[in-house]
Amino acid sequence: MLELLNKNNPLQWAIRLVLGMALFRLLYILFIPITPQEAYYWYYIQYPALSYFDHPPMAAYSIGLGTLLFGDTVFGVKFMAVIWFLGINLLLLKSCRLIAELLNLDSKAGERLVLFTIIIFNLTIFAHLYAILTVPDTPLLFFWLLTIYFCLKLLQTQQARWWYAMGLALGLGLISKYTMIALLPGIFIFLLLDKKQRWWLFTPHPYLMLLLMILVLSPVVLWNAQHDWASFAFQFSRRAAKLKPFTSKYVFQLFFSQLFLLTPLIFSLLIYFVKHQIKYRFQGNVLNLLFWSGFFIIGGFIYVSLKSLVKMNWLLPGYLGWLLAVGWIFFNKEKSRWFKAGVNFSIFLLVLAYAIQLVPNMPLGEGNTWSGWSDAAKKVYQIQQQKGGRKNVFIFSNGYKSASLLKFYLPDHQDTYAENIYGRPALQFDIWGTPDSLKGKSALYVIDDRREYKDDLQYVRKVFDSVELIKTLEYKFLNRWHTRSIFIYEAKNYHGPVHQ
Repeated sequence: MLELLNKNNPLQWAIRLVLGMALFRLLYILFIPITPQEAYYWYYIQYPALSYFDHPPMAAYSIGLGTLLFGDTVFGVKFMAVIWFLGINLLLLKSCRLIAELLNLDSKAGERLVLFTIIIFNLTIFAHLYAILTVPDTPLLFFWLLTIYFCLKLLQTQQARWWYAMGLALGLGLISKYTMIALLPGIFIFLLLDKKQRWWLFTPHPYLMLLLMILVLSPVVLWNAQHDWASFAFQFSRRAAKLKPFTSKYVFQLFFSQLFLLTPLIFSLLIYFVKHQIKYRFQGNVLNLLFWSGFFIIGGFIYVSLKSLVKMNWLLPGYLGWLLAVGWIFFNKEKSRWFKAGVNFSIFLLVLAYAIQLVPNMPLGEGNTWSGWSDAAKKVYQIQQQKGGRKNVFIFSNGYKSASLLKFYLPDHQDTYAENIYGRPALQFDIWGTPDSLKGKSALYVIDDRREYKDDLQYVRKVFDSVELIKTLEYKFLNRWHTRSIFIYEAKNYHGPVHQ
């Protein structure tokens, strides 16, 4: 892939690479399954709202647009992920050209910078994984990078209008995912430390930007006010309450998850960038802006990992500015054989990652969250029909993921239920509630053998007259290696939820 840097017209090759990847992904998502998280956010948009329990609404709105265009299909659910990442790659392209202008690079060097940065970004696993997943991180990454681009425009033009563009981008980022807020202190610390830009802090524009951001976020605030601040409490105070004394376990988990998402090559380049900034005492306003754009979210979650589990995707936005900086630092350097070996290994990992979801029932242990559910939903539906249909029998599971997968794959997309059926906390399902019309009906309780969710039979039996296993579905790789077991229970005469 690095051979492209020696081609004529590097900018054209960068554009071809970006458009080619988008076209490939549009074809690829025709052949892969939906993930549980996507099914959950698809469930969201069946009941449009200003916000939802777990997250703000942008992912659900994205899925709503995709399914409006292409129906309730896997392609429709995933379509906007491809579009968001097409936008991210184009923003990277524009940001690199802007950086080249700020650094007074000649046009040829600027084009090489663009192509090199596009290549570096697309050597990461996350640049491909989240380009086919419509989840809150997908639009978050777009608006995070858009805000950085507007910051660069502010440096270039010194025009106040870019503050208001930043306010809009920040607000849209916040209605994608609340972690967008971590970009704000980076912007203000950069201004505070940069002598040439500090004067902005004595103007009304940064503070009017904050007001615009809050205005864009206001529908989410309104929803929270109407629902006892459920979403804010879930994402902030409840997570803070789960912090534990120092433990090294989560730090190591975070380290290896980032090594995977970035690949060893890009992980090493980002470490080099941090050392570069320290070595040169944070000289150069462009590199400083890019550094501070990622410092608080990356540093903050590394700190949290000392006391609690940090999911692998939480740090991702912070890498965008750092990857732009890495592109500038390395684009014109001679590439060693170790660098080229790292590129080849990254490409190997990417090919492997794309292949995994194409292989039916890939035995990945807890990592395979999707296999079996399409077939199981059809069999559950058949059993439901045999027992009188949805008028007599409803369907529920022991978690939001499996309940959402069932709803998506059921032929009639009927409502399914989660732990709210037996009075356990069930995230957004608690907001939707449990209809009184379910009382007296029988149900099919569908669970799998993943360790993430227990069977909860002890609670289920308290709200039904009887609960009996009626079918076990086994899914194996090449009819030999175990992938998933799905169990179907018949539960008779539902009494209504009892607080557990």
